[in-house]
Amino acid sequence: MEAGRNQDQESCFIFSKLAPSQWADYFLNVTNTDSDLELLAKEIEVVKPKVRENFFMLSSEEEDAVKRKILLIHLLESLGLAYHFEKEIEETLKHAFEKMEDLINGENDLYTISIMFRAFRTYGHNMPSDVFNRFKGNDGKFKECMIEDVKGLLSFYEAVHFGTTTDHILDEALSFSVDHLEQLASGLRESPPHVLKHVQNALYIPQHRKTQVLVAKEYISFYEQEEDRDDTLLKLAKLNFKFLRLHYIYELKTVIMWWKGLDHVQNLPLGIRERTIESWFSTLMIYFEPKFSLGRIMTAKFVLATTCVDDFCDTYGSVPEVESLVDCLERWDPDYMENCQSLIMKTTFKLVMYLFKEFEEVMKLHGRSFALENVIEEFKIFARSELEHLKWARTGHVPNFDEYVETGGAAAGTYSTIACSIMGLEETGKKIDFEWLISRPNVVRFIAKKTRLMDDIMDFEEDMNSGYSANALNYYMKQHGVTKEEAIREIQKMVGDVNKSINEECLKPTNVSRSVLMVALNFGRMVDVLCTSDDVYNHRGGKLKEYLIALLVDPIHL
Repeated sequence: MEAGRNQDQESCFIFSKLAPSQWADYFLNVTNTDSDLELLAKEIEVVKPKVRENFFMLSSEEEDAVKRKILLIHLLESLGLAYHFEKEIEETLKHAFEKMEDLINGENDLYTISIMFRAFRTYGHNMPSDVFNRFKGNDGKFKECMIEDVKGLLSFYEAVHFGTTTDHILDEALSFSVDHLEQLASGLRESPPHVLKHVQNALYIPQHRKTQVLVAKEYISFYEQEEDRDDTLLKLAKLNFKFLRLHYIYELKTVIMWWKGLDHVQNLPLGIRERTIESWFSTLMIYFEPKFSLGRIMTAKFVLATTCVDDFCDTYGSVPEVESLVDCLERWDPDYMENCQSLIMKTTFKLVMYLFKEFEEVMKLHGRSFALENVIEEFKIFARSELEHLKWARTGHVPNFDEYVETGGAAAGTYSTIACSIMGLEETGKKIDFEWLISRPNVVRFIAKKTRLMDDIMDFEEDMNSGYSANALNYYMKQHGVTKEEAIREIQKMVGDVNKSINEECLKPTNVSRSVLMVALNFGRMVDVLCTSDDVYNHRGGKLKEYLIALLVDPIHL
């Protein structure tokens, strides 16, 4: 009786079914041992002091030594090694910024200036963008001779993406650099294959918008073909990446086996039973360092649960059924489960309760019950927002575009996933960090807005084909009476403005640690990776496959 009624309700919206994943069994069959990890860890500890020694050999008394240190910091960031040298990097940039005027005085190398700009702004130091005025001619335009310096032009393009709402010169720089780099990428200008690939990767998603582990894998491939490479640095980068890979495969196995072992999985619709790889990959983009391995496992499970709630609310539940689920979540009482109105909603509630019970046990061990309480509250906000969006979709109500986008960040899981990720920082995530998140600081609100807008552009065709009208693009078209193409252009412009506002907020003082701020920023980078041209989370044969092969399958040769 219940199953038949639910079948009728499923026909309201017809979403495409997710094909079975081939990756889960593949990774379960990959062999790795603790001794492999220990051996790599020892090798890393042998090479690290050599890199550190090279770093400190550059005496501040030497001419251009500080600049060379900053160039090295860029390499450490790009190769995924910066977390090994956090203290040295922060101290170096702090002292360098104090003498920035002396550093840039007379410096006319485009690559050097661009790298300095990127390094300073990466760590919150507001190097002024007018430094790039020196590359303009008397006519007020950027000098055409810059296009011959491919290395400098590419770094100039990367620097542009650190721009704020007041860095108008960087808007000019974007048009200039993109025009010439696209000619290079299309083969109109001759270039070494590894440089061509590097340019193509940057034009697809610039480094500042891309998750760190993907940047590292791409940059290792590029850097090992550079003639002026530092072989010791390259060796450390490769050892580090092999070490990360072993960690990641262990985590994937843990998440996959946990999911397969859940009784609840048997009651899930066939189309959404297996999302372990996608959920773990999403979490990897929030933090990639080995010390956050437990956090990644916990957050991957959390993303699995929120994905189920999102899919069930959008696809399988009637408004009364989803209301019953949200009511149960508000009460947060496992004994209240029988009040859920369908098997799917009961399964969903049971899954959430099971997961948070597991979290509770972990947090007790770490003495961090306050962290779990905050994650629960954010999860409830997420569920309420899901219900509100479902009501709009089912009733045909057309909310104000800004109203939709404001609630949409919560419905997209932005706040709840960031909260869970902060909990996964373990002792690094403090009460003040959750208070900061709950206060909805501008940087987090902007990231939530970006998430809603980019996700809805990506999902528009499927949403409309399924009859699900709760979509930012749809509401913008209706409110402003414009075509789909016009709406896409306007919303993409909004995303560009939001990125500038995020950069602006990162240059302001904050009372939270850099690791917490990076969780939020990396959530935004995750959105860029998941929603740029290919729906990575839902299309297993496209970019997701490419990323998984690059990160976990392709060999790294020392």
